[in-house]
Amino acid sequence: MKKNEFLLTPAVGRSFVGRRKLLHELSKDLEDEKSRIGFCLYGRRRVGKTSVLMELKHLLRGKKKVVVAYLSLFDMADLSLKTFAEELANSVINAYMEKGILPLQIKAKKLLEAPVEVVVELLKSAKIEANVLQHIRILLEHKETQKNQSEFLRHAFNTGETLGKATGTKCVLILDEFPEMLKIENGLQMVKMLRTQQEIQKNTALVISGSIRKTMETVALSESAPFYRQLVPKHILPFTEQETGEFLKTYLGEADEKKVKRLHELTGGLPFYLQFIGRATNYSENLEEAIGSFIEHEGNLFFKEEFEKLGDKERLILVCLSNGSKKLTEIARGLDEPTTTIGRYMPILMEKDLVDKKSRGTYGISDSLFSYWIRHKYPRHNS
Repeated sequence: MKKNEFLLTPAVGRSFVGRRKLLHELSKDLEDEKSRIGFCLYGRRRVGKTSVLMELKHLLRGKKKVVVAYLSLFDMADLSLKTFAEELANSVINAYMEKGILPLQIKAKKLLEAPVEVVVELLKSAKIEANVLQHIRILLEHKETQKNQSEFLRHAFNTGETLGKATGTKCVLILDEFPEMLKIENGLQMVKMLRTQQEIQKNTALVISGSIRKTMETVALSESAPFYRQLVPKHILPFTEQETGEFLKTYLGEADEKKVKRLHELTGGLPFYLQFIGRATNYSENLEEAIGSFIEHEGNLFFKEEFEKLGDKERLILVCLSNGSKKLTEIARGLDEPTTTIGRYMPILMEKDLVDKKSRGTYGISDSLFSYWIRHKYPRHNS
């Protein structure tokens, strides 16, 4: 069996494994030019949400009347209202250029950096429709004056709508790690404003994603959230053991049952970890040696800083959980603390997506590889 290379980047095309039912459900509505149904993808970190979004973009690329614009808020170094509005407009304009629908030979970033008069002449010479020309002129004026940044964002968010209406196309706007918006000044108010705009759009379908359950509840999943019931929620789950086997066979060419079971238990079926550890197995005949090397090197890069940022009590609780304690009473006994004290920390750790409630009165670390790393580094109850 021909194997793929471990690229350690979002998987697209023949590198993408599994989740075909989900992709079919998403693409069915998004490729329909008359449908305005949008989606909210949520799932824990490293579960592969970005790969799903990039594969979705890949699948829709052949649809003549559908233009896909993708923007990751997490990748923005200086996230502010102004930079988000600029990058949002850039991503949509570039998507229309790349599709050949907007006949310009200049990147959107450079277009929006040029003086208004120069851009207007350029657009006129390219015979751009009047309402598109006016939309871009307003974007440039907002950018230059730097006044009323919320209006700048509103206008940027409607760029796909304006281009879609002018060209008879549908804009699929993908905003990856959308809850990062909450870090912007008056972020929740801006989310509410975008929701109001999205409700009246006729040529745009919105797709958002996010990792941390609490922030996704704030923007889309709870009854008080702006996008509640405005977008169809889709929970991205880790791979099943069968999907883990399919993944490893795709990349390794072969994978025996024992290896599949071991790596699935260790990684919890998270594709991000399977990529890294699978890559390590390419350089070692011994699976446990490859795992040990990963924990010692990449594991420190992934987990050390995150672990050390936690408070003393939080770290001690995670050490107890990783070493087999599951109940509050067991953790309290191990740390010589009142059960009520440990109980107060659990909601905090759950809100940080570090701990899950497994059943009534029992808890566990959400990320099985993180748990393994802690157990490897802190085998006894000390920090």
